[in-house]
Amino acid sequence: MVSLLFMLLACTNDGHLDAPVRVAGGWIHSDASQGGQPVGQGDRWFSTDAAGLPTGAQAVREPSCVPLFSIDLGDVERHIAQGGSAPDTAVVFSDDRKKLAIGSFLGEVLIVDAWTGEKLGRKKLSETMVKQVAWSPTGTTIYVAEQSPDGSIVALSVPELKEIWRVNLSDWLESSPLPPGDIYGAYTLPAAYSLDRLDDGNLLVVGTHAWNDKLGNRVNRSILLKLSPDGDIVSQWPDQPIDGVFFRGRVSGWRALIPASKSSSGPTDPRLPVGGALIFDLEKFEPLADIRIPPLAPFFSNTFVWEAIDIRGDTVLLGLADGRAGLWNTEGDQILALPSSEPMLAGDVPIVASIGSGVIHGHRYVYQTSKTHIPFGAAAPELRPPTGHPGENTLMVADNTGKLVGSWRGPHRLQGLTLSPDGRHLVVGAGKREADDRRDLFGALVFDLGTETEPYAQPRLNRFCRTTGPVFFRSAPLTDGRIAVTEHPYRQGENPAYGTYQVTVFR
Repeated sequence: MVSLLFMLLACTNDGHLDAPVRVAGGWIHSDASQGGQPVGQGDRWFSTDAAGLPTGAQAVREPSCVPLFSIDLGDVERHIAQGGSAPDTAVVFSDDRKKLAIGSFLGEVLIVDAWTGEKLGRKKLSETMVKQVAWSPTGTTIYVAEQSPDGSIVALSVPELKEIWRVNLSDWLESSPLPPGDIYGAYTLPAAYSLDRLDDGNLLVVGTHAWNDKLGNRVNRSILLKLSPDGDIVSQWPDQPIDGVFFRGRVSGWRALIPASKSSSGPTDPRLPVGGALIFDLEKFEPLADIRIPPLAPFFSNTFVWEAIDIRGDTVLLGLADGRAGLWNTEGDQILALPSSEPMLAGDVPIVASIGSGVIHGHRYVYQTSKTHIPFGAAAPELRPPTGHPGENTLMVADNTGKLVGSWRGPHRLQGLTLSPDGRHLVVGAGKREADDRRDLFGALVFDLGTETEPYAQPRLNRFCRTTGPVFFRSAPLTDGRIAVTEHPYRQGENPAYGTYQVTVFR
């Protein structure tokens, strides 16, 4: 609280600092004689050296979270005003941490200086959205995945953003037109739900297309590709697209964990672990094993895994929409059930808190639960739950014995988890406060988890990076303390959209 008050007193309305502000790993100040790394577009610098700073400033122990710069991404108010969800946005720092790539919901790609926000390149790539972005090791190329009628993977030079090569996922997954008048229509187009640079420099592409054909029949097509840095097809699985849906995977060394589902009718391909996940060998480029989970009767007739996935060594973490969480080995066998938020009865009404995101931190397992809802298999899932689930909207930390060793719950709606590259800090999106209608209470919560070998039992809230709108559930933290966060407009009651669609880099 002291550091937050100090930051507010130190900053004037134009962003100039009247006094130095302590941030992660150093200080933000406006004293040109102190020097340091220029930040933002004004007269501010970042310095790791506290020598020469006022004694009162040096006495501040806890870091604040100061915005370095913001990048406007365009107008999405119509999408939000019509009831649309958070606009997909990709933010990725280059390996040397000097540049930031942004892929926007409006189909643009931007390259900016990761300290000052200077725009180095901007290109309109798609009429729909950019789904994923990845950097080459040298930082001279970015790889961009569209969600568009062609579902293209495009390599672009940096900073010119000239096209080097293009691969269309529609060659495997078919194409479909953008449904007219549907705010969610873009999500029915082919796309790469994962675009990961592997240790050997190749790219893993998880391609998916789920749409309704001209007769109204639901169709699914998915495929896994390994592309060379030159855009050549190195491997693919299976030989023909599978009748199912692959979601964003998680890569660890030569293995990948890929959630699978199915929305089309007809028989299920026996190779598809619907509602579970594939454990994939990236060297042989074939499934190593799969995880199949029985539905949680009587409230659920199927299972679903989204972003609550991770793989480290021989251990797999999964969190399910039915509130269950657990650990599996890479042979597909469950080895431990973790504390859950699965269905319970409130009177005669079933309630549940789904598990939306999860990560492995050494021998700790961190996952986040949703707000309470009624299971979709119940008689009236659209009704408001009569009370909150005791495990709702909580950050949970379990150990490898299955014991809950820490938890955190605050006034914000939690949205997604992202670990810093060194695994020490966890960034959690903060949506609106459930019991507060003021329009200035969004942001990113930064927790210190300790090291993987010496973790803290309880997550320590280290910083709160305030934004004017809700944040997207994926962010990009760096070990040095910088964090790229996307915020977007929102509706409140019957009012039109408030806020701005932008990326802000904090420190």
